[in-house]
Amino acid sequence: MEAAAPATSEVSLKLMIDPKDSGRVLYAEAGKEFVDFLFYILALPVGTFIPLLNQEMVGSLGNIYDSIAKLSSTYLRPNVNKDSLLKPKAYFSSGTAGFPLQLPNVESSRKLYKCCLNVSERTTLCGCGSSICQEAKYIGPPSANNPYSSNVGDYVKGKVTYMVMDDLAVKPLSTTSLATVLNKFNVKDTGALQEKAVDLGVDEVVKLLKASLLTKSILTDVFLPILKEDLDSQRRKIDDDLD
Repeated sequence: MEAAAPATSEVSLKLMIDPKDSGRVLYAEAGKEFVDFLFYILALPVGTFIPLLNQEMVGSLGNIYDSIAKLSSTYLRPNVNKDSLLKPKAYFSSGTAGFPLQLPNVESSRKLYKCCLNVSERTTLCGCGSSICQEAKYIGPPSANNPYSSNVGDYVKGKVTYMVMDDLAVKPLSTTSLATVLNKFNVKDTGALQEKAVDLGVDEVVKLLKASLLTKSILTDVFLPILKEDLDSQRRKIDDDLD
């Protein structure tokens, strides 16, 4: 199976930061690529998330995961592979291979095998006695709702600027939506807002996913520490140069 293209830093966000009260991200200006990624998260199996959270899992899904890990294969049916539950893959058609933001261990294509009228994800024995080993290709109407369609990962229109809130709520950026946000957070002077551009790579993608399951201030929690660390590093470099 073709592995997914690694996440790149081709996707960037422009953060609008309110410096009051030690700073918070009011919203981010984003393009199609980032919004497509947020929507793409909903197409992933829940088991994809649990290993990324480690001990930070809130609720009981982690207990189900641990139970499977500890359960002896003696109690599993012969055709059950434990890794298929512990390390689930989300299979998308190769048309999404160029999708710039992806999570680790998410594969971008799926192989199917056929014999007679039977189709399987692996080579096995058909009811007719022959082996299901002839590689088949999924053919179906292109649709964002179709998990094997080349349109998976391609949800919203391009050439549009989207407003992504701190809690990842998404809407098109407009004068009305901007005024609503500024009024909600009682921002009187838009000139006081700080603009910061950030690039997204695989580390930021994983942090975003983890934060989205644990908090409602995702952009603030993920990016402000990174920006502060970069600023501190620049200050240390300036101090070293002066010495």
